[in-house]
Amino acid sequence: MRLFPQLVPEFVAEGTSKYGSSGGRVHLLSPEVAHRIAAGEVIERPASAVKELIENSLDAAASRVEVEIEGGGVGLIRIHDDGSGMSADDAERAVARHATSKIFTADDLAHVASLGFRGEALHAIGAVSDLTLTTSELGSRRAVAVRVLAGEIASVEAAAHPPGTTVEVRNLFLNLPVRRGFLGTMRAEANAVAAVVQALALSCPEVGFSLRSEGRRVISLPAAADLRERISQVHGLSLAQSLIALEDTLVWGFVSPLSVSFPTRRYLHVAVNGRVVDTDSFAPAVSKAYADLLPKGRHPATFLRLDLGPGEVDVNVHPAKSAVRLRGGRSAYPLVVGTIRAALAPDSEPGGGDVPDERGSALTLIGQFAGRCIVAQKGDELIILDQHGAHERVLYERLSANPRSEAINLVSPVVARLPEDLSPEVWNFEYELAALGFVFESFGAEAVRILAAPDTATDAVAALIAAVEALAGGEDLAKALACKGSAKFGDSLSREEMRILLEDWSECEFGEVCPHGRPIVKRLALGDLLREFRRS
Repeated sequence: MRLFPQLVPEFVAEGTSKYGSSGGRVHLLSPEVAHRIAAGEVIERPASAVKELIENSLDAAASRVEVEIEGGGVGLIRIHDDGSGMSADDAERAVARHATSKIFTADDLAHVASLGFRGEALHAIGAVSDLTLTTSELGSRRAVAVRVLAGEIASVEAAAHPPGTTVEVRNLFLNLPVRRGFLGTMRAEANAVAAVVQALALSCPEVGFSLRSEGRRVISLPAAADLRERISQVHGLSLAQSLIALEDTLVWGFVSPLSVSFPTRRYLHVAVNGRVVDTDSFAPAVSKAYADLLPKGRHPATFLRLDLGPGEVDVNVHPAKSAVRLRGGRSAYPLVVGTIRAALAPDSEPGGGDVPDERGSALTLIGQFAGRCIVAQKGDELIILDQHGAHERVLYERLSANPRSEAINLVSPVVARLPEDLSPEVWNFEYELAALGFVFESFGAEAVRILAAPDTATDAVAALIAAVEALAGGEDLAKALACKGSAKFGDSLSREEMRILLEDWSECEFGEVCPHGRPIVKRLALGDLLREFRRS
């Protein structure tokens, strides 16, 4: 019984080739063309080849991997490891298509624990380059060198080589000139290789890595004790020390505190069961976790590790194995968001110390400064609070927990004149707006009369327009309503209003920043103040 039914009949008319034209429109591709297509799916650029070969080294239990490239990896890729190596017979078989030591049956695909498993890397690279595999098993005095040129074994010879494996790839895409035309500059391709080496190094801190480009050492990473040390090696001690640990049993790693952010996602790294995966599928979850904590356009450093068990992850969903799918179509999104939010909550900070936490603490109101800030005292500390940002944070967390609000009838109905593009939307979202606490009626072509508004709205017109804009644009509704419902800079507040706001703010989960990620509190210790006066 064939695993896949044959779509083209085995019978080929006499005088016609099995490949190419046979009188019909459908024909079989020749092995040469098929191999080039398969190689193009797996090996998109030099960095793809480097990734596949390093993963083979890691599967071979290498403790050190050395990478060398020339011409951005097109001219030369040389990868040497001190792993288990191969026998002469295994080395010759390893360059054949679908030759692997990682799996044996189709059922094994559901429990893949290794990084490689398809047996395609060496064959795919050899199909489009001049490849030499030199290897020696641990404890063996013999080594072998297998050379593959454009998919054909050119030679198999005895060689001298220490235990481990060296793969040398020259003239990549020698028979695919079109693919070469789509590569970047030599520097761009070299940078892509460096990024791959760094990513794999982050996924395996216990392994040493090095990279030389054009003879110059670019990366040198000795084996690290743990992930934080490896982050320090790759991105610097300052960043590594600032990171907050994630300690869930399924999702662990490190994320940056709210005081550390970047203009790009350069510091986002994800590994699932030890496999580096494309960060695009996890970026939305990280963004959601920080959505109300960082300013727009800023991104955290995030080093995620998901340990889900081989049977829970399908790694065979992408030619380059750079994407994964969870069993049963489940999503890691809520798990990642929840774990990051829990770590960022003001209970701990890097190094295990306590961060300032006003919850349950005695805050003594001093007063208001310039109609903009609330000043309070907590022990020997002076607290200056941005009243608008603090009120915004209070309302945001309240609305995030339950966006439904009680509709309060207005003493005098007000007319909201809507922008032309929002006029139809207010009626498209009539039900949702009613659930938020808005009651209104038509008042001409592009206006409505508001009869009741949520109890959180200080400006009914502004709150309604903000709600419609958020609903129509798929934006954060709680953030929009909190901004329009909070006390403004310059508003004069009574002592009772300040006391209530101070009390509500002290109970916020993330009271350090407003929902837009701006800081809202400044603390001044008595000792620092006395030093300013040159007093001890």
